[in-house]
Amino acid sequence: MTMTALRGIVIALMTTLVFASPIVSAESAVELDSIIHLSENDLSIKGIAENPQENKILIYGEGGYANIISSNNPDSQVLLAASDNQTMRDADWHPGGGTALLVGDEGMILRYAADDFSLTQAGEKMNFGQTNLKSVAWNTAGTWAYVGGDDGWLWRVRAEGDGGLETHLIEGRGEGDVTDIDCHDDVMLCVISSVTDGIGIIDRNHILTWIGGSFYPWNSVICPSNYYLSCVSVSSSQEIGIIQLHSTNAVESELSVSTVKGIDGQFTHLSHQDDARSLIVVAPFALLEHDVSKNATFPWLDNKDAQEFNIEISGERIIGTWGIGENSGWLITSRGTLIEYHSTEETSEIGVILGGVVGFLIPLTIGMLILTLVYTASPKLQYWMTMKFGNKQEKRDAKRKGTGKR
Repeated sequence: MTMTALRGIVIALMTTLVFASPIVSAESAVELDSIIHLSENDLSIKGIAENPQENKILIYGEGGYANIISSNNPDSQVLLAASDNQTMRDADWHPGGGTALLVGDEGMILRYAADDFSLTQAGEKMNFGQTNLKSVAWNTAGTWAYVGGDDGWLWRVRAEGDGGLETHLIEGRGEGDVTDIDCHDDVMLCVISSVTDGIGIIDRNHILTWIGGSFYPWNSVICPSNYYLSCVSVSSSQEIGIIQLHSTNAVESELSVSTVKGIDGQFTHLSHQDDARSLIVVAPFALLEHDVSKNATFPWLDNKDAQEFNIEISGERIIGTWGIGENSGWLITSRGTLIEYHSTEETSEIGVILGGVVGFLIPLTIGMLILTLVYTASPKLQYWMTMKFGNKQEKRDAKRKGTGKR
């Protein structure tokens, strides 16, 4: 084997290694599968809320529509009888998982009880001046819930012993609609998003502090993991805001904003997928993954793939998602269509194959490179290799040069 042959092998191996390296593309990381229709009619669903045990999904929408389904088996459902036919805009489960609050138009606030599937009035509409309520979230301890509405109105509420509702207005509120509220699972801090006033932090003493971002129309916020003191917000103009919480002094919490390029559509909502990962709902029908631990955004479900799956469903609007595994779960549309998603088989198989090939080629290439260097530095080894594996002409040339003389 000559020097030229050795070099040829090394170059071939390195070229193969380069072409075998995985390339990140904008194709979907998941594929759509099973379809369930909650009704033949358009239900005009507004949102969903997953219970802390992650086994039940509360669905709510227009005309007092509410439904409880199993997160793992959405065919199992219980239609709830609401005591009010107003449109419900948001819901949040108590940390204990036994009840949930739902809020909606004209100051409507309802309480759902999981033990008997009842849905009843939690307070008088006049408690909120018949404001259209858009967001609700229980604090970390479950002692108070925060309720936000049109024109920046913001309250803290809790049940009274007589079945009524104790309400207190939060001072320092903004003027734009409070679009969303979420509370961290570990520290006593809650984050609010506003369409005009930016991002606000509510501390354990119910003091509201605005930390910036008033230039962006924020429409959703989520604190995905108790392992990270970070929350995520998105705007309808494709900004992602990372809120770095300060555990002891809310005023020192910080907001950093970045714009995602190359995405067609509007960011409408955030849903939790798994651990530190959330899904950004994009209109029209698409999803992005955001990992707060990496502060990175990745393709998840592309609109073109959704159209290829079902052109009619791809024209519907995604309202929310919930995960049932690391890369699997369900999404729900405003019409009431449930679609299962999971990792593409192609992605997982390619990943395994490429991992094995690259894992084999790297040490092989390094070994061949070392052998080439040793061969180059040793005339005796060159002579021995030529006499052992060379052709007649190469052997005559080696003898003529006297390479093998001692």
